[in-house]
Amino acid sequence: MSSQDIIKASLVFVLYLTLQVLFARNLVLFDVAFCFIYLVIILWLPGETDTLWVILISFAIGLFVDLFYNTAGVHAAACTLIGFLRKSILKSFFPSRGIENEINVRLAQLGHQRYLAYIAAMTFIHHLALFFIEAGGTHLFLNTLLKIFSSLLFTVLVIYLLSVFVTNLSREKQ
Repeated sequence: MSSQDIIKASLVFVLYLTLQVLFARNLVLFDVAFCFIYLVIILWLPGETDTLWVILISFAIGLFVDLFYNTAGVHAAACTLIGFLRKSILKSFFPSRGIENEINVRLAQLGHQRYLAYIAAMTFIHHLALFFIEAGGTHLFLNTLLKIFSSLLFTVLVIYLLSVFVTNLSREKQ
């Protein structure tokens, strides 16, 4: 990665965390659908990023969000889980040998169908861990499932729309 790529990644990191903490935190539909756009940071990490770095970055992102949401490590745990599983999920979505290291996980490179499948799978795993840890067990099973699926739809829709916007913006610059 060049120094320009690192600066761009850092700006994206700060931008999406700021959006999450200032705006998306209050973006709740009917007290069951929550929007977690900060997942874009983990989803868009380059494929060649070492798994240990992905886990550490994911943990830091989750911990930062936990500080502002006043949750005791729930986001950090869920983010660390998807950071750990990211390489395996990339391998399952892109089964060609070694392609997960060369892939740029963006809408323009993957196409709509593969991109939506990838972000939906990662977001589902994140939400599954997040809401079941938050519930503290299975005694609120149906309510937790409702939160998982409604938040999944909401988050994937917002991330997809942001991705379309960013893709169109980058095309206009060229």
